[in-house]
Amino acid sequence: MTNTGDFRRYSYQNDAAYALKAFSVERSSAAPKYEPQKRLKVRENGGRKSNSQLLKEQKEATLKVAVIMSVSVLVIAMMFAMLHTFATKNELNHEISRLQTQYAVAQSENTRINSEINALVSMRMIDQYAVEKLNMTKVKSNQIRYIDVSQYKEERKAAALMLLEQTQE
Repeated sequence: MTNTGDFRRYSYQNDAAYALKAFSVERSSAAPKYEPQKRLKVRENGGRKSNSQLLKEQKEATLKVAVIMSVSVLVIAMMFAMLHTFATKNELNHEISRLQTQYAVAQSENTRINSEINALVSMRMIDQYAVEKLNMTKVKSNQIRYIDVSQYKEERKAAALMLLEQTQE
């Protein structure tokens, strides 16, 4: 089965007349014939409306206008409320990002100060401060003297006993 609307099948034919037959108006794929639309007829209203009917229609129209206006005011109020909510949300998001930035800066400052403190408290820095600022020197091995504490304890004990004996007399 071949597609009758497919023009590629004619590319293999050398006869131009055969190709022109494909565009015949009589084919089913041709556009439908144009039919003008029917004209509308205008009828005049022969009867007049009474004043009560006119007032009734006027009240209904006024009521419809009031409903439309109130719905319009409500929609506009809701739009302004939504815009206010978005503006508040944006302000709070900016405040949050500002506080997060401040927090990050404070953390980095804290890290810097802690590393500075650790550098100042190191043994090398203490030695350097003692030598440069306090004019101290490092201890040499011949300057170290050892004290026998047991002898010191015995001397203190003997002195305490003599003092105790003198107070009892």
